[in-house]
Amino acid sequence: MNHSESDQVHLLSVTEAASRIRDGSLKPPEYVEALADRARRLDPLLRCIVTLAAETALADAQVTEHEILHGTWRGPLHGIPIGVKDCIATAGLRTTANSRLLIDWVPEKDAPSMAAIRRAGAIVLAKLNLNEFAWSIPSEEDLCPPPRNPWGPDHLAMGSSSGSAVAVASGICPAALGTDAGGSVRQPASNCGVAGLKPTHGLIDSSGAFGPPSICDVGPIARTVEDVALLLEGMTGMPGFVDRVKKPVRGARVGVPRRHIDEARPDPEVAAAFAEALLGLAQLGMEIVEVEVEGLADAAAADFLVLNVEAFAAHREWLRTRIVDYGPSARAYHTQGAFLSATDYTAAVRVGEVVRHRLEQALAVVDVLATPVVPVVTAEDARASKSRPHTGGTAIFTAPFNLTGHPAISVPGGMSAAGIPIGLQLAGRLGGDADLLAIACAYQQATPWHTMRPPLDAAS
Repeated sequence: MNHSESDQVHLLSVTEAASRIRDGSLKPPEYVEALADRARRLDPLLRCIVTLAAETALADAQVTEHEILHGTWRGPLHGIPIGVKDCIATAGLRTTANSRLLIDWVPEKDAPSMAAIRRAGAIVLAKLNLNEFAWSIPSEEDLCPPPRNPWGPDHLAMGSSSGSAVAVASGICPAALGTDAGGSVRQPASNCGVAGLKPTHGLIDSSGAFGPPSICDVGPIARTVEDVALLLEGMTGMPGFVDRVKKPVRGARVGVPRRHIDEARPDPEVAAAFAEALLGLAQLGMEIVEVEVEGLADAAAADFLVLNVEAFAAHREWLRTRIVDYGPSARAYHTQGAFLSATDYTAAVRVGEVVRHRLEQALAVVDVLATPVVPVVTAEDARASKSRPHTGGTAIFTAPFNLTGHPAISVPGGMSAAGIPIGLQLAGRLGGDADLLAIACAYQQATPWHTMRPPLDAAS
């Protein structure tokens, strides 16, 4: 690989890189070195990396090259460098969850999702930044200060998997893993102009990632929906997602919960992008149908009640013995569950059961639901919305599907006047991840948004 080629490999999708690794035109060690160089150059600005694992990644890439040369090819993820949200346990690599509680923790074994994707041949290039324990408001005083949006580095990136979305959008790695308990894969994906999936709850074993177990899922972030499908195959060990992502979707019915969307009062630019996205879906031959799903806003609120209770339960001992090691926001967030009762928790779970049934009724007559991802454009707007609870906050569209377990994906769906990406959310039937990805892929391929790149290289 010559110098000009090494300058361009960051533009490759997972699918493209896999094809080149397979035919020998892209050597995994050279690929890793090029991306590690890019990480060193960009991360002082973007702050998306907690630990750059360049040396171990290069060693793994050399092993990969030897395996492929000698006829052992594990599949399209073999030799692909990825980033991993730093709350997901990685054997032999420091995992901090961006908390001083875990500043020196090196797990002895991988989280199940991590073990699965390593078996598929992926290489861990970097552990990526997040809100402390994925449940806090980020601060400059955090162990690692919050990531900046590559589309506008004067803005922070949105959501707790922000480091994962920033790393993918900026070309530091072609794909990354995040976690999502209320929108934390989909919101940063939307905000950074990439694709991010919260799979059907339980499709991926999401333990070992410090997430609330009944609502949190490990999910892939990549530049294309086809790449998301590849990662989903790797994490589940189930083939077929990539083949089915290409199936025809003309005639699919797209449900729009219009009253729920309007009551959330989305920013005019978000509303305009969503209207344009619906027009794009219609132009692909899909039928747009307005639907009524009672209780979606209640489900968003109930999701965070469940999150608070389960987070407190997981952290109770540390909060008793090491509370000063938490950042101020994480300390407050993880303590909230102490003030909730078993009655509160069971009521929230019951809301999930009721709304799950209503969603299944709606999805019996439409193939997917469509909403905006976030009602605001920037992370700073998101923080301001916290003071306006009547709007539902930033998770009003994403959190209901965590509580009910339905799969939901964010795909690039527009751009604000200031040049910040805006996403489209599509949600599918329980277990219907492949059908959901097919519709998302058709939309993405018909629109230009995923082909755009942040102006980082021009600026540098």
